[in-house]
Amino acid sequence: MNRERLIPAVVLASILGIGLLVLQRWVAETRDVAIALVGVWFALVGVAVLVLSSRRPELRLPLLGTFAAVLLGTVAIGYFTGFRDTQVDEDVVVASERVPDTDRNAALAAAPPSDATGAKADKPEPDKPSGPVELSQGDFVGVDGHSAAGVATVVRDPEGNRSLTFTGFNVDPGPGVVVWLTQSGDDLDDRIELGELKGNVGDQEYAVPDDADLRKYDTVVLYCTPFTVRIAVAPLS
Repeated sequence: MNRERLIPAVVLASILGIGLLVLQRWVAETRDVAIALVGVWFALVGVAVLVLSSRRPELRLPLLGTFAAVLLGTVAIGYFTGFRDTQVDEDVVVASERVPDTDRNAALAAAPPSDATGAKADKPEPDKPSGPVELSQGDFVGVDGHSAAGVATVVRDPEGNRSLTFTGFNVDPGPGVVVWLTQSGDDLDDRIELGELKGNVGDQEYAVPDDADLRKYDTVVLYCTPFTVRIAVAPLS
């Protein structure tokens, strides 16, 4: 492809790409609105491409080819990242009771530091439960144009290990979604990273580090790293 044809193709691809980014990231408030806006954007640009191609026949092939390539790529990426569910069904730990309020702060606090031998110091256990207990819980809500449902629960087993479980869980799919514990749903700089989201549908469980102070980090955030946008949050209490 010579320069006279390459430059219009690059310009068209840039116009389409920038428009898609702006509409989906900053204009649309929900996924359905984003889909509608993207459709309108492709229709408007498509009409302009057809008009220009009719006036400049030598540009017809590069312009129509570029338009078709971007359209097919957008549809493919949108399907695999925004519509294709990843379902999991883990056997998550279930609490039989909620920890008493008098013990809750100690249970949410970080574990005591290790002693000189490297062994963890014992946590105070006034009434050590016989089974898992619930420390905190919260409902997922969708944010930044996404929908979400389900319950996030922090559970502690009799040995003092804490886990974060998602039950009745269903959020919009997305690429590169990670699970964070933060101090709020808006301040994401100070966080505890629990790993990548295992699936956007179904029960699942994540280990909470011993040194995590859950009195401070009391909000679950699901964050899409490629698009730098939140998917859902669950304040824990």
